[in-house]
Amino acid sequence: MKYLTLLLFLWFYQSAVGQGFQQDIVYEEVDENCFGNQSYQADPEAEAIVDEIMAQMGLNRTFKIRQCPNIQNALASIQEDNSGKKDPYILYDPIWLSKMKNSSRTDWASIGVLAHEVGHLLNYHSLNNVGSNHRYEISADRFAGSTMARMGSTLEEAQSMFKNYPEKASSTHPGRAERLEAIKEGWNRINNPTQRTVLLNENTPDRDILPEHIINRYYKSVGGQKELGQIRELKFSEKITEKIGQSLNAVSNEFEHEYVLNPNIILVNKPLEGRDYSENYKVENDSLLWKFSDKEKWNQGAPRIGTEKQDDYEFKKDIEPSLSNFFEDFVLLSNPEVATYDGRERIDGIECFELKLPEERLEFGDLQKKGKRVTVEKSYYYQTATGLLYAIVEKELIESFKKGNLKEKENIERKIVYGHYKEFNGLQFPTEIKASLVPLKSDIPQTEEGIYQDRKITDIQF
Repeated sequence: MKYLTLLLFLWFYQSAVGQGFQQDIVYEEVDENCFGNQSYQADPEAEAIVDEIMAQMGLNRTFKIRQCPNIQNALASIQEDNSGKKDPYILYDPIWLSKMKNSSRTDWASIGVLAHEVGHLLNYHSLNNVGSNHRYEISADRFAGSTMARMGSTLEEAQSMFKNYPEKASSTHPGRAERLEAIKEGWNRINNPTQRTVLLNENTPDRDILPEHIINRYYKSVGGQKELGQIRELKFSEKITEKIGQSLNAVSNEFEHEYVLNPNIILVNKPLEGRDYSENYKVENDSLLWKFSDKEKWNQGAPRIGTEKQDDYEFKKDIEPSLSNFFEDFVLLSNPEVATYDGRERIDGIECFELKLPEERLEFGDLQKKGKRVTVEKSYYYQTATGLLYAIVEKELIESFKKGNLKEKENIERKIVYGHYKEFNGLQFPTEIKASLVPLKSDIPQTEEGIYQDRKITDIQF
């Protein structure tokens, strides 16, 4: 069986998306976005601002920032380096940013610009590589408004970034009035919430439910946003019982991992002897585990693509810790509109509210020559009765291309079901988890080929 699945951010990074991009950027490629001009290391002030923006969500900055003279703009993008790794970064024109600050007579204008670009990265916009559009720009504006409110701006200060913005909309960007309103909506979400309170339960009409209702209820049920946001690192152990296939005669393997998890890395201190990975290792959150199909050794990063041998490779995700989503979820909390409420769904007989994240799409290699495209759909399910997170389900479509033609495709479903929440230092964490990784054919699970795990979490420390 092939384990064709990605260790994605979440991310933004993730992822998403996710987060955790810390690879080396090929600056020659970055400079192409500077219209051929050389890019430079960001100044300490810009880096400090972005670090503070990320701190509002309890996250470390995990992407690069570069000065890009003469572009008269700022932008967020994802660049692929020579080894095929994806690097997110923010480019900004320092002179343009300084002029914006001077014309508005406040530092908040430049802070807002950088917050807007961070919003593009954290809300999957750059990952999908479809360019600017009105929906993405408004979403990033709302994120900037909420962020500046958390940092202590007045509404006027938050809106100062658009003081000299064009009144009329373009094909890619909204007009000034619409953008000022988006900043106001984000700012009011923190300082002046006027939204009617909705009591969520099994009987709440779907028309009254918004993603932020579900997310806020979840954080309240597990101990509070502020308390959870103070956690910078999780340490825990997992005892895992694994079977291949659902047959009663399937042989169980038992092993244990000890994890250290923070916004940047997953550190595995005690992997099982005799498996594909027999030594301690550290996985940065944007990394992949991959191997050539005719080899046994798994590698970290992403494969080089181009030769016949290099085109036959596999990814895996079956060793990811059950709590790997913990830090990613703070992005969802900070900007719940990134998710879509998709109604009620029963998971293993338990009624849940479903939140669906935007579709993610990554490409490896050149699809017109040889490469692969991975499309990921991800949903979170929260119990209607308790508000607790019950399951996370990912569906991945892996398509292989040669000379521009689709040669092979494979579907995989990964499901994690959380149960038996227990209190650790006043906060609730799940301690019994069922995880599965199952190939799909015509949306029918191939249960005889799936990996099924029962996991028990112990010794949570933070």
